[in-house]
Amino acid sequence: MRYPVIKPPTRKEQALIRRKIKEVVKAQGGLRPAARHLKIKRSYLGALLDGTKKNPGDWYLRKLGLRRVTYIEEI
Repeated sequence: MRYPVIKPPTRKEQALIRRKIKEVVKAQGGLRPAARHLKIKRSYLGALLDGTKKNPGDWYLRKLGLRRVTYIEEI
């Protein structure tokens, strides 16, 4: 079985991921409490926040209230 190729997020999508993380961090009072609340490792959440990691999996996106959508359009 071959796994589907997932394109990396655009800059706009990366900004959306960072914005959602910042919202959770602000609501929880810090990165460590936010990571505990989301059940994501603090180091991974920090890497997403600072842009070191750019392509989180669907599980992580769902934890942030996001989802990956692929479109096919007729031209």
